[in-house]
Amino acid sequence: MTRRALLALSMLVCSQALAQEPLPPGLRGVEKLAALVRRVSQVQASLATLNADFDQTRTSHLLAAPSISHGRFYFRAPDSVRWEYDAPREMTVLITGGVAITYRPAEKRAERIEVGRAQRRVFRFISAAEPLDKLMQHFTFVFHDPLGDGNYLLELRPAALMMKKRLRSVTIEIERATYLPIKVSYTETDGDSTAYSFSNVRLNQPQPPDLFTLTMPPDVQVVRIKLGSGE
Repeated sequence: MTRRALLALSMLVCSQALAQEPLPPGLRGVEKLAALVRRVSQVQASLATLNADFDQTRTSHLLAAPSISHGRFYFRAPDSVRWEYDAPREMTVLITGGVAITYRPAEKRAERIEVGRAQRRVFRFISAAEPLDKLMQHFTFVFHDPLGDGNYLLELRPAALMMKKRLRSVTIEIERATYLPIKVSYTETDGDSTAYSFSNVRLNQPQPPDLFTLTMPPDVQVVRIKLGSGE
């Protein structure tokens, strides 16, 4: 094992060990929020890969009842994300290299969205790939600590105009023991909301090398979309 590999391994182990320690006692208000954000960001920085199962609940004024989906979530540093939906219908959402692809096999249709640098931040955030400390540059944070064994809760409200057009607020539940975000829900400006709950989380496990490529049958219709700066 090379010296560089040993250094990287030791940093990873130290970061994960630190993540298991409780926050320093006596912290209040802004100081406690800052300590929590640092701890969560350390855990995120230590991740090479993350695999998890997820449940998605979509609530909309256009739906008579909430729409519930299930599947698997994959992340590879620095910003490759794959959502694999199993139920109620199969769908793959792949986000990597500034391109988002949504593929629906039953419809034989895919949407390929090319996003600019400004929009990538929104996609990274929605797909859980944006570090928490960087989000403080674009959101105001409200911190809720139920104390005891309850998880931490963060409510985020967008400060940037581009995000205000899309999002009203975001709620993140952070597991107290691991400092990992295990629930993320966001409410759009029209009141519609989407919530993700993660379980069976596996950190830094091997992933197939072709996990973040998508091969589709030749009869699939691919619609190409390029977002403008104001979209």
